[in-house]
Amino acid sequence: MNADPSVLALIPAAWLAANLAHHLWIETRRRRWERGVRRDAGGLAFDAAPYTVGDGGVALLLVHGFADTPAVFRGLADALAARGLTCRAMRLPGAGEPLAAAARQNPATWLAAVRAEAAALRAAHRRVWLAGHSMGGALALLAQLDDPATADGLVLLAPLIAVSPARAPLLPPRLWFRIAHAALPFSRTFESCFAVNVLTRDGDAIAYTRDRFIPFATYSGLFKLTDRLRGRGPDLRAPLFAALAAGDRVVDAGAARAWLDTCRAPRRRIETLDDCGHAIPLEANRLPELSGHIAAFINHQE
Repeated sequence: MNADPSVLALIPAAWLAANLAHHLWIETRRRRWERGVRRDAGGLAFDAAPYTVGDGGVALLLVHGFADTPAVFRGLADALAARGLTCRAMRLPGAGEPLAAAARQNPATWLAAVRAEAAALRAAHRRVWLAGHSMGGALALLAQLDDPATADGLVLLAPLIAVSPARAPLLPPRLWFRIAHAALPFSRTFESCFAVNVLTRDGDAIAYTRDRFIPFATYSGLFKLTDRLRGRGPDLRAPLFAALAAGDRVVDAGAARAWLDTCRAPRRRIETLDDCGHAIPLEANRLPELSGHIAAFINHQE
């Protein structure tokens, strides 16, 4: 039985209408959110600037993750600085900036920024370590894998090796991403799928500005980073400290552990934290102990 042509014609019309409705809905929500964001004259969110604390001879470059800013490290940076380290919390290009600026960024611009910051620290310090949280962990790993002279060691906090399937019903996260991209071509922006209540153990409110409306290009870059890391664990030869969140619902802690277990680091310590959310640097109750473990591991070489 042949389908009615008039009914078939409704399918693309409905698809176009749904695309337009989604675009308008996201844009309306984004504009409403944007009105509540305080920005400086250059457009940067007021609490998203990079900063340096401490004055030790060993420097730690802190690299934040997806939808985040250097503010995520404030408590941890202060704790590590008190233990004698210089902590530089950098800002990835696009982070905390207006949407148009963020949409121009990709793994190449992020990695270039990490390398430039590491080189500046190396010029003034006897040792430089990279510390990355979440997507920042993936960037730290790639910077070191691509150029082993980048740093003297790595600290990884809930590193992104694979996206957790915990909040992806029925299908893997990457497949949902591809479906959304194909089904919603008019939408170049998506609201962050990483809700605050999955970031910390108790779902505590986060006191600084995180990017809420994320360009498609940023999501695409996130998956490109995981692709570039696949199978490269044995190539990592630098000292490695890692802390994983056992109940992580943002990154796949099991995949991270399996990848890290293949590394050929001359020294390695991997801790699994049972009472933390994904945003390990925001778990204030763990920072005294965690900062002590990190500093002791780094200073082992001194």
